[in-house]
Amino acid sequence: MSTQNPAIHARVAADALARLLADVQSGRAAWTDHTVRTATDDFTRISEAITSAMEQMTVALSQTPARRPGAADARIGALHQAAQAEKTTAQHLRRARRAMH
Repeated sequence: MSTQNPAIHARVAADALARLLADVQSGRAAWTDHTVRTATDDFTRISEAITSAMEQMTVALSQTPARRPGAADARIGALHQAAQAEKTTAQHLRRARRAMH
């Protein structure tokens, strides 16, 4: 059995977020106190998952040879920084949720 392409899941999640934004912008959906709290919880989960996925991608890249000298280090470094930024985002979301009671 061949392995699945995890990028497909990322695309589905990105498409869902794009639909959410479009629905709010068009007026088909609206933010309320309840939906903001719920979405903050969900966005925290998403942010934590993105962090883990980027960490997995960093490991995967570190185990494959680069096409150009130094390219692997640049890709790994950039993904590591992105993962750290996303981890910070999750921390901010958790703090925001606590502030909402």
